[in-house]
Amino acid sequence: MDPASERHLHLSMAAGFIDSRAPSFHPAFAATSSLDKNTMTYGPEMDEQVEDLRETLECHQAVAGKYVDFAPNVLGCTWDDVHRELQKAKAAEEESKRRGGNLARKVWRSMGTTGSILAPGLSAIPDDLCVLHGGLAVIFSLARHSSMNRIKILTAFERVPNIIEEAQNKAKSFPIDHENPRTVTLHSKIHVLRDTLVRALPVLINILIPNTFKNIWKSPFRSWKIDKLLDQVSDAAESLRVTAESLIDDIIVNNHAISKTIHSQLVEVLRHQKVLQMSIESAHTKTRLLHFIMEQLTLNGLPGASASGNGAGEDAMTERGTALPGLTPTDLLAAVNVHHLRVSADAQRVVRANPTLPQADVERCAMVIMAPQIKQLLSPGRGGSGTIVVDGRFDRAQMGKVSPLSYVCAMVAQALRSQAQPQSPPTSPLSEKPPPTRNGCIVLEFYCALHASTLDESDDDLSGPQGLLRALIMQMILGLVATEVIINADEPVRLLHLRDGEEELLVQHELGALCRLFVELVRLVPEDMIVYCLVDGWSAYERDLWHTDYDALLDMFHDVTVDSGASFRLLLTSASSCRWLGDFVLPGQRVSLVDREANGREWCGPARGGLKGLARAATMSDGRPGLSSGYYDGNGGVEDNDHDRRFSQ
Repeated sequence: MDPASERHLHLSMAAGFIDSRAPSFHPAFAATSSLDKNTMTYGPEMDEQVEDLRETLECHQAVAGKYVDFAPNVLGCTWDDVHRELQKAKAAEEESKRRGGNLARKVWRSMGTTGSILAPGLSAIPDDLCVLHGGLAVIFSLARHSSMNRIKILTAFERVPNIIEEAQNKAKSFPIDHENPRTVTLHSKIHVLRDTLVRALPVLINILIPNTFKNIWKSPFRSWKIDKLLDQVSDAAESLRVTAESLIDDIIVNNHAISKTIHSQLVEVLRHQKVLQMSIESAHTKTRLLHFIMEQLTLNGLPGASASGNGAGEDAMTERGTALPGLTPTDLLAAVNVHHLRVSADAQRVVRANPTLPQADVERCAMVIMAPQIKQLLSPGRGGSGTIVVDGRFDRAQMGKVSPLSYVCAMVAQALRSQAQPQSPPTSPLSEKPPPTRNGCIVLEFYCALHASTLDESDDDLSGPQGLLRALIMQMILGLVATEVIINADEPVRLLHLRDGEEELLVQHELGALCRLFVELVRLVPEDMIVYCLVDGWSAYERDLWHTDYDALLDMFHDVTVDSGASFRLLLTSASSCRWLGDFVLPGQRVSLVDREANGREWCGPARGGLKGLARAATMSDGRPGLSSGYYDGNGGVEDNDHDRRFSQ
């Protein structure tokens, strides 16, 4: 017996033993499978259509060997054999073109670019269908020998490998998920294309091999024509392609929607982070400025408690009498008609604007506190009244309603109120309760730039000089009650030097009546108490419409600082220079913020010691002769002249 026959006999005996006796050893051997005698391997049992393709290939290798001459065993051919047959078919087409054949070049250009990716595409087919390699190789070989059907075959099959590869890759990435119908459809279309190829290949082979039409009976499609078969393959491949692309399109759309959502959430997070950062920086700056101002006020001393006591204040009011019988503080507040929190809301608005202001300008404006004139004005240890005007010299076109000087004024007012708070009461019930004392000062503030619109431009009832004066009167009345200068708020306020019919004029907000009322309220302040009046944005009222009211306010401020007998300290600040003050103040009573670069020296921000250390350094001599004890003059320079004349005793 020859070796091949002996090997085949041994293989049949071994396979028979495994099929009959092995299942009794273990249930796994009872699984349905088929033996590939060429490779001596078991695999899943092939269905009838796969077996039909196998038989067709074996038959035509025997009866039409010249058309399957590329491999000794067509069932064992690899993708290299398929690729070589494709190249041979391409060479045949080139030869046909040289002989005058009229075949579409587009087909061959497409096949030339896709031939290199056929192997991975067909390798994605399950192992039990590797017989498709042999079928495709035979198809390409027959196309090489059949110029009539070559273009039709290549046109139908040229996109199949790419579609199979794309679909199989997506099938691996997206397993069957019954909650996602598209994955179920994808896997179903892959099986449809595979089954279509398995059914169509044997029919095409039987039709294309010359002189073998007698074998058509082996195909389940029998008499189908080539066009119909190729359309079947094209339709299945196209359906799979559309399904695969729609799946990835859905993923792209979903990912895009998720990306937009994440992006919007990140933008919102960054916005909140920016707001938080601005809030932290604002609070830090406010804390530094507050500590700096309070330190300056502490170094200059605190206003003492009233030495005259409550009785002295009451006697003083009794001596003055009244020209407005029956008007209580509540009646006066109703006449001026300003909400008691209106000015506080403006101050809070100014403080909240700090993050939007250039911090270098804020620090430069804070240094104005160190000007000798302003130190004297804010010092509670020195008696008398006074007026100081601060010109910011900022660009009016670029500055809004809130300037760095506005912020500094708000912080100065806050610091003055904090320093003037009375001592807290004793915590022990056994401790002796001290007699009630007044606060050492009354702080008035107003921000003109926030109320610089006329009634025709807005409905702001505090616009213009008249609104400023009503706001000051409101704060003055509340300050007198809070400091117990007015002891009984239910009794009429005794005022002097007011005209008959003044009540009606006050209700009408006539400016002259308001000025006279403010002066009389200031005269109620005891000599040991200071009234600080901080008016920011004064130049906003320098409009022709308000020229008369502007001059009336200047005359009133002159009266309260010179003739009222009270200690009234007026600080007028403006982001730009005030042009209408005239001789209201002396040159030494004006302070201008001039950038130090204008004098050839660069401005230095606060270093390790912060703003407090910078303020301390600014009080020292800079080493130049004659400047060890100088003061700012009206042009922002330095002078050594005596500055006591700047305050009215």
